[in-house]
Amino acid sequence: MFAQWIGRGAKAHHLDANGLAALPPYQGLSVAQLKATLRQVGRIRVKEGLVSEDLPRDRRVFLERGSLQFQTQTGFVLALKADSPQARYPLPLKPAVISMYAAEPCTLLTVPMTAEAPAAPPPPPAAPKLDLAEADALKQLAGNFRKQRCELPSLPDLALKIGKAIDDPHNANEDIARLIQLDPSLTARLMSIVNSPAFGGFKKISTINQATTRLGRQKVRSLVYSCLIKSIFKINSNGLTKRMEALWRRSAHVAALSFVLGRETPGVDPEQAMLAALIHDIGTVAVIGGLKHFPLLARRDEVLDYVIASLRTEAGVLSLRQWGLQDEFTDVIVNAENWRRFGTAIPDNTDVVQLSLLHASIGQPRQAALPRIDSVPAFKKLARGRLTPHHSLSILEAAEADVQEVHSLLNVS
Repeated sequence: MFAQWIGRGAKAHHLDANGLAALPPYQGLSVAQLKATLRQVGRIRVKEGLVSEDLPRDRRVFLERGSLQFQTQTGFVLALKADSPQARYPLPLKPAVISMYAAEPCTLLTVPMTAEAPAAPPPPPAAPKLDLAEADALKQLAGNFRKQRCELPSLPDLALKIGKAIDDPHNANEDIARLIQLDPSLTARLMSIVNSPAFGGFKKISTINQATTRLGRQKVRSLVYSCLIKSIFKINSNGLTKRMEALWRRSAHVAALSFVLGRETPGVDPEQAMLAALIHDIGTVAVIGGLKHFPLLARRDEVLDYVIASLRTEAGVLSLRQWGLQDEFTDVIVNAENWRRFGTAIPDNTDVVQLSLLHASIGQPRQAALPRIDSVPAFKKLARGRLTPHHSLSILEAAEADVQEVHSLLNVS
């Protein structure tokens, strides 16, 4: 149980303006703002044991002293110590974690969310000069997404049926296996993946039922979706086919990196991180699909780039809602390229996808417009965050063979 927390006006004995400015949410505040915020700082004393759920929801909560353990939604138990770099980030609360345990008496710091430095919005895409017809077409296309009249990318029916069956606790693993086996191609791909070295296939799995039992339902669901999602990266348009193919290649590469990075990051489910990467830019798929009805917006590359950049986030969130995956992946859609996102003290799918995107950009023309990989908050939470002389992630360079293997498995049609 908590002791009563010290409210507004509490004296911050161990925190000054410099200490507050070191916490990511407050790094943009002026000295005067930092001093004003210090007057609103509260503290919570926590006894050793299971932490109850009366943490203030309108405040960021930080670990100031002691150590905590979190049980995550992915089944991990993670430790956080007050003197670790990760403790500079806010504590994750439910539903991001299942429970919180104080390994010793702890002091938690609470700061109102209203005191945070406002996040700088990403710069809007550079608008090209549009003629009247292009401007009218863009207005109509944007209106279609806003009014939800657009045709969104659809997951294959089998993927949705399998996902629904997996989420139903009344279904046995045998029921799920029978449903997967309705598609021999999917069955073969799943067996190939789960027995591959990159996925830790040292003890051979010989049946889908065995895979579901050994891996767990949620991992199987992520793998099923990852196997079937390539089908939505297609369009019957000569002018847009190459753009869609390039989008798939990039998404598959980032997904392979995310799987390997997720595998090495405690608290992250690598299969779910891979799926998050595959769908992080699903909004672009939706926008390209919508351009079938407005082909003049695809005539010029600079106009096409602008249309995609302007609409892809909204289109991606709409697509997730249609699939019923909004709770799991909306943050990835919205923040995958928000390089100032600080998240929480525990790495998550968005952190992994961000780092994979930056790693994938090394040596590419787009790298010049991106931050260094070790400058983003996600990097500082990485358990083994080390760079090569070329400023790429050492952990991914060392596992290049696994990255290539996962990439090949995803690209099987």
